[in-house]
Amino acid sequence: MSALGAALAFSVAACNNQTGFSGSVGNTPNGPALASYEILGTLGTPFTATVSDAQSSWTLQGNVPLSVIICNNVLPARIIATKTTSNSNLLSLEAILGAIVIDLQSTSAPFGTVSVQAGGTLNSISAPAFPDLRIFAAGPADQRYSALVEDITTGFVINSRAPTLILFDSPDGKVDATFFGNSQFPTFTLNMTLNGAVVATVVHGPDATIREP
Repeated sequence: MSALGAALAFSVAACNNQTGFSGSVGNTPNGPALASYEILGTLGTPFTATVSDAQSSWTLQGNVPLSVIICNNVLPARIIATKTTSNSNLLSLEAILGAIVIDLQSTSAPFGTVSVQAGGTLNSISAPAFPDLRIFAAGPADQRYSALVEDITTGFVINSRAPTLILFDSPDGKVDATFFGNSQFPTFTLNMTLNGAVVATVVHGPDATIREP
């Protein structure tokens, strides 16, 4: 199965995290490319996954397709995904660093497991993230969008396709995110969770902003 599109993510200097793109971007150099993942295969295939960089880890469950992006990642990073069905549906993982697919693995085995890595070899799963801040962005699967996700000091520009799960590793202060669709993008549905509790929900389009209270 061809990829739904590699998620391009790169870091830029942040504007104030209370104003999103309305602030002015600074002149500090771009940070290293972010690790991101595409979970692909047979549409609707359920899975569980563990995502880990060298500092933190996250567990999740979902259905194909899903893009996963780690903001403020500390490489190397790794994802392990397991089908939760006994059928022969395809489950594929792509590890992406910047705009380059660097690892691709697939399985059709019942309850099959796949794993990919980015930025080197991560030999063990890190401790669970704390705080565990996540933003889930749902919207039309065939429409691309861009977003600025930021804490007080650093912003990360993301180009991806929904559905996307954004994980923010060790944020400095509160986090906000502004999502930009296009004239054909009807509505974003955004959910922000902190340590497993929903703290903000936004339904808006073609652009939408969500903030940590």
